[in-house]
Amino acid sequence: MLVLLCCCAWVSSAFAQSGRVKAASANLNTPAPAISVNDTRSAAELFDEADKYVQKKFDVFEKQKLPYDRQLEDKIKKEQRDLATRYAQVLAARKLEGQDVYYLGLLYNLAQNFDAALETMRQYLAANSKAAGQPAQNARAIIVIQAAKKGMLSEAETRLTEYASDKPQVLDDLYVLENWVATGYFNAKDYEHALPHAQQMWIVAKSTAREKPPFARDARLHEAAVTLSEVALKLNRKQDALAVAQELRRLALGLPSGNLYKLALRRLIQIDPTIDLFKDLNEMATAAAAPPEIVANEWIDQSPIKLADLRGRVVLLDFWAPWCGPCRVTLPRLQKWHETYKDKGLVILGLTSFEGNAEGKELTRVQEMDYLRDFKKKFSLRYGFAVADSQNNDRNYAVSSIPTTFLIDRRGIVRFISVGSSDLESAALNKMIKKLIEEPAVTATTVAR
Repeated sequence: MLVLLCCCAWVSSAFAQSGRVKAASANLNTPAPAISVNDTRSAAELFDEADKYVQKKFDVFEKQKLPYDRQLEDKIKKEQRDLATRYAQVLAARKLEGQDVYYLGLLYNLAQNFDAALETMRQYLAANSKAAGQPAQNARAIIVIQAAKKGMLSEAETRLTEYASDKPQVLDDLYVLENWVATGYFNAKDYEHALPHAQQMWIVAKSTAREKPPFARDARLHEAAVTLSEVALKLNRKQDALAVAQELRRLALGLPSGNLYKLALRRLIQIDPTIDLFKDLNEMATAAAAPPEIVANEWIDQSPIKLADLRGRVVLLDFWAPWCGPCRVTLPRLQKWHETYKDKGLVILGLTSFEGNAEGKELTRVQEMDYLRDFKKKFSLRYGFAVADSQNNDRNYAVSSIPTTFLIDRRGIVRFISVGSSDLESAALNKMIKKLIEEPAVTATTVAR
């Protein structure tokens, strides 16, 4: 819902994603529409013009393919706020009732006059006890956020309950509202009341996880897990807090996400600095969809292959780059595992991408391939490399740092993720390789399940 974008005081702009605005184009700096107290347009028409002001401006810039300029973006947003303020003044001078009061509240909200928006939406819902649908939901959302900001948590919670039991409802918006109320209660040190809202945040974050881009998904899951586990700690429920962080870790395996896995481990250590992160590796197994197929434009010492073709084998995907020092630390270990387990079902694939340079020199595609082949020989690496034109593999597996390694069992399920090159990581990865190698081969029945 657009209203929540407004409520968040322009934390980000939904209209600036094309990144094309140019401050130097004076002909684009057209004045805002003139305002008259005699304006006879309806409240809905006034709000619609103010609401679409930024979009219309940016549509012009997009057509002219102009480069992005932050100063002009800020200027246009200020113009929109000023326009909304003036249109609100026009409406406030009228005798309003029904939906007109609702649109006045939206204009106040768009103008960032949040006190007036809160009071106006209160009036709207009080005078329209049977209000339903989008207007009622937007009004409730504004009240939840502004009341929570002011510490009026009972009112915020009441309106949130109404929002959660009515339609239409957008889960992303519900998450934002639950977050405001959970944060409000937490800051008030009322952890018992914060708990159910933190739990709802966690539920919504998990239910919407696969609908979002990888790193946006990870950020929300991590935020919800931290909020819930922190509330649990304040209530002296350490085991509950650890359980949330461990669930976050399992989710990272199931997605899969190297970034989220790293965040989950960090959270576990924050909760209990003495925890043995690798003690219960067997419990990390999770039923999940097959991981994303790898993308490669060139292969070295490996015929082009898909993960689906490797079902029944244990697969180790190593995300690395030649310039990465920690990656080079792991290479002898990978080669040792390759030699030890290649005849027992282990397939190692080193995943990297073309960068157009190496060792401080610009390289053509052919030169870079020659460099990678020489690199393999220099380090005596006999497992295969897959080289991609893009960062799609990194995005699909949410790799935020290298080396990051994904270990896939014979059923095609990610069972372990290793981030970094420490001895502890290496020992845990070695332990999991042995375990998965020893697991029985996959039969047709097993695969069907």
